[in-house]
Amino acid sequence: MKTFRRQMLDNFLDAHKDIMQGDVIDIGGKKEKKRGNFTPPLSQVRSWHYVNIDKSTNPDFWCNAENIPVKDESYDTAILCEVLEHLEDPEKVLREAFRILKKGGNLIMSTPFLFPIHADPYDFQRWTDTKIRVMLESIGFSDIEITPMGGLGAVIHDLLLVSFNKAKNKYLKSLGFICILLLRPLLSTFEKTSKSKDMVSTGYFVLAKK
Repeated sequence: MKTFRRQMLDNFLDAHKDIMQGDVIDIGGKKEKKRGNFTPPLSQVRSWHYVNIDKSTNPDFWCNAENIPVKDESYDTAILCEVLEHLEDPEKVLREAFRILKKGGNLIMSTPFLFPIHADPYDFQRWTDTKIRVMLESIGFSDIEITPMGGLGAVIHDLLLVSFNKAKNKYLKSLGFICILLLRPLLSTFEKTSKSKDMVSTGYFVLAKK
């Protein structure tokens, strides 16, 4: 069973395939062992390169995202999805993304907020939409669009789902999943009508330009 957040992320990425153009660099993305159902639109790009410290994901650049071995302004699109929280120095990585983007290039980013701690290999922080905007503007990004990813219904669903998935008692785990299945329609309805996303959200989807 997927989290609401993962479904929303797949939907957001699918909805913005049109701006994934030219040479694309996926910072923290996985060429292999992918999560979610999003399929990169490889037919419409010149290249799609992955940066990851996990060698088992078969990255094009097996390196720390703070120092990617490419020239300035090498890419038209930089993707940084579900990575910010795992970075010890996220500002340095965002500056590196800015460095390697061409003028007018697109940054596509997502980051969680009210979502369980998940080490990969570590989980360092959560940023509000204000923090994201202030940081991107200070680096030099413009045309910044920040969209909340779900409200209270999504937050409740995902907290319950992840918590029950971690339960050691298999009977409690099974009971938990049954409860979530029963609650899911109600939470989905609440999610569609909730107006609390500006205060209560699983996280944010971000678009910006260099």
